[in-house]
This record gives sequence, structure tokens and C-alpha cells, in this order.
Amino acid sequence: MRNILKISVAFVLLLTIGCSKEFLDPVPQTSLSDLSVFDNMDRIVAQVNGMYAAVKNGWYLGGRYESVGDMRGDNFIPLSNNAYVNFNTWNHLEISATMEVNNIWNQIYASINVINVFMDGLKTNWDDGKLTDKITQDEYNQFMSEALTLRAMCYFDLVRLYCKPYIQNSGANPGVPLRIKAEKTAEGNDLARSTVAEVYTQILADLNAAEPLAISSYSTDELNTTRVHKNTIISLITRVLLTKGDWAGVVTESAKIVPDSAPFAAPSGVPNALSASWADIWSTYLTKESIFSMPNTDINNGGGQSAITWYFSSESGEAIYLVATSPVYAAMDPTDIRRSSMVTLSPGGSDPDQYFLSKFTQFTTLSDWCPVIRYAEVLLSRAEALVRSGGTVTQAAVDLLNAVRTRSFPTGAYTLASFATDADFYTAVLQERNFEFLGEGMRSFDLMRLGVDIPEKNGLTMGNVGAIPATSSAYIWPIPSGELSLNKLCTPNP
Repeated sequence: MRNILKISVAFVLLLTIGCSKEFLDPVPQTSLSDLSVFDNMDRIVAQVNGMYAAVKNGWYLGGRYESVGDMRGDNFIPLSNNAYVNFNTWNHLEISATMEVNNIWNQIYASINVINVFMDGLKTNWDDGKLTDKITQDEYNQFMSEALTLRAMCYFDLVRLYCKPYIQNSGANPGVPLRIKAEKTAEGNDLARSTVAEVYTQILADLNAAEPLAISSYSTDELNTTRVHKNTIISLITRVLLTKGDWAGVVTESAKIVPDSAPFAAPSGVPNALSASWADIWSTYLTKESIFSMPNTDINNGGGQSAITWYFSSESGEAIYLVATSPVYAAMDPTDIRRSSMVTLSPGGSDPDQYFLSKFTQFTTLSDWCPVIRYAEVLLSRAEALVRSGGTVTQAAVDLLNAVRTRSFPTGAYTLASFATDADFYTAVLQERNFEFLGEGMRSFDLMRLGVDIPEKNGLTMGNVGAIPATSSAYIWPIPSGELSLNKLCTPNP
């Protein structure tokens, strides 16, 4: 594909133009005349990059969404009660008017429209024969696969934050408005909510359409980490099916990139595999484990109090941290590198020893990349699904769990005898996911997909926060007040 490298260069240029409002809310395809945006490859590439830039916004995958996923869980305590940095989220005090409730929703839907406008224009011009001398069939397919995948990711992240999980009422509860058409005016603004099941159907339809169109691999590690390829889509489908509770589907889909036995590495496309060193994942960003990440630089990142580093670095006065008495820290073995590498900031201070993650350390530049999907997640998802679908703990499932676990905790390998029941295995997998993905936004979503109550939190000097039952209205976010005021057909959560 002759222009893929060209796209990468253009994306890098987007990453170096600074954090202007135009970049943080990119709509390149609506800032140019409809008659000119498909005139040449450079303009088409600008729109492709615009899609990635939209989802990399600080209010979405540039930092906020990941921090929300962890702050709603039970692992962290905030240093600050600043409402701007999600203190209401930590306290489960979100209401329809809360800033993050509105801004994350708005940014995700803005990203969806950027994607829809691009797909509509690309398909129309392709079908009309206007792109014959500008792009090849392979390039058209790749651009469409990227757009479909990014749209699916947007809807998946909306439905699991603002709607009841699929496990409740088998997806029959209200979902979100499904906007799958390009909107250039306010004419189609009023749109009722689809059901959760209907939203999942659309997500999987997009991903299943994207998978056969996608490129198998790119020419560089940077491209294989920051742009959608076939293994990206397979990994995302695996995540969606796991969240939906389709265990057999997880087994089938994950088998495309996870072999039956060790060493575990994708047999086709990008040779995704676990990094030999856990620390390397956070220093080079370009290991084969990193299936998809949001790249940041010192002049283009999530921005200030939205950047992921702001929430987890020991240098931030508004970060969130673990203490020795926190359930996750206390459960980790002292020799586990994921625990021993954490930072102790203020022993003997107002709170017990404060442990900050070593994953995100570039506080001066905020240039830490935001991980979206790692191969470790696919292995653990497959391990869980093998047991849930088969009804028994197998050596294959134990081997997958151990592959992730023993990389950081070499003496911690499980055996079949470690699990008296299937439930013991599920507990071990969920705990391992908690250890492995600290700070990557997965904790609360792992609890919610299973319909588990969000545990109470001992916030020490910040006060205690009670448990949130799965039946509570606070278990999910409210539909934003902005949407309710502008979309007459949208209804609030019950």
C-alpha cells in the first residue's frame, strides 16, 4: 500500500502542531468544501488523521476515559478534591450536569461524526468513480476498515459507561442514540436511544465488516502500534464479546491471534506477543505487546489536567495513588515487579505510604503514550472464556493466565490444583487483570460487565465512599444534561 507511510508522516505532523483548539476538536472534513476534500491523497489522508486525532483528544482516549475507568473502581485515592480532575467521579457523585459526564459524551459523539462524514464522503466519491486515479482498492478498503473500527470503539466506550451492562436484562435496557449517518446540520439531532443490545449489534457489525478489509501489518512498529490493522480489530472484537458475556465468541475470535499452546504469539499479521520485560512496555511504547496506543509528544498530548500522566504521576499534585492497605496493593506479592516498581512518595505523611504507578512518568512533557489494547488482555480474556464456555478449568486456560502472571511474578505460577472450583479461577483471572491493567482504565468496567457491585473505598483523608450496588442508579453515568436539552427524543436513565 503505497500511501500508508505517507499517512504515518501526516499523523506525526498532527502530533507536532501543538494543542490548539483546532487540533483538540478536529473536524478537517467539514472545514473544507465538500467539492475539494477528496481532490487528492493529501486531503484524504488529512481526514484519516482527523479521525485518529478526534479519538486521541484529552477528553477521550488521550487520558480522561482511562482515568475514569480506574477512578470509578476501588483501587485509587485522589490527592486533590478538584472537581475538574474527576473528584465527583471518584465519589460516585456524577449528575447529568457534571462536567466530565458532558464532555466525554460530547467528544465521543464529535469523533463519531468526524468518522461518519469521512466514510460517507469516501464511499460516495469511490462509488461515483471520482477516486480512480487517487487511491487504490486496497487503500480504500484500509481507510474504511479504520473508520469502522474507530466508530465501533466509540460506541463501545459510550455504551459501557452510560448504560446498564449487557448482563442486566440481556441488553434490553436503554442504550445510546445510534448516529451512523453523517450530520452536517442540526436536522437529524433528535434521535431516540437504541437498546444496549442494538448498540452491541452495531458495534459488532462495524468490526466484522472492518476485519476482512484491514491491512495485516504495516512496515514499521510505530504504524503497527498507532494505526488499526487486522489484529487490532480481532482484539477489539474479543473485548466486546467478553463484555457482552459471549464466552464461546471470545474463544473463537481470540483463537485467530492466540495459539493453543505457548509460546503465545499471533500466528499471522503483526506478530503480537507479550513483551519479555514488563518495564519495556512503558519505556519504548513500540513492543509487539502494544496492539493499539494513542501516541503523545511533549507538544501534543491530552493536555494538562486531561493527560493520563496527570492522574498517575507522583509529580502531580492531583494524581491518584495506592496505599499499602488498598485491596489491590495488599494482594500483590512484594516480589511482583508490578508492585515493587511502584513509587513511595510520602511515608509517614497524612496518609500511609502513597504508591504511584511507574507506567506514566513523563510529567514534565506529558508524553507518555496511552495504552488502548495490549496482547496481555487478549490472553487473559481467552483464559477466562475457555473456562466459562467449557465449564471446567483446563491446563490451556491456566497456561494463558500464567503467561501474564509469571512475567512479573516468576514464582507465582498456578497449577490445575490451585483451583478447587471454576469460581476460584474466575477470581484469579479478575485479580490478575486488576494487577496487570492498573491505570489503564479497566477496573470498573471489569466489575460492571459481570454485574458485580463496585466495592466501597477507604479514602483516608478524602473520606470513605460507600459501595455502589449493581442495582443503583450510580452504577452507570447519567445521560448528559446537554444531550437531554438538545435531543428531544433522548430520555434520561431510569
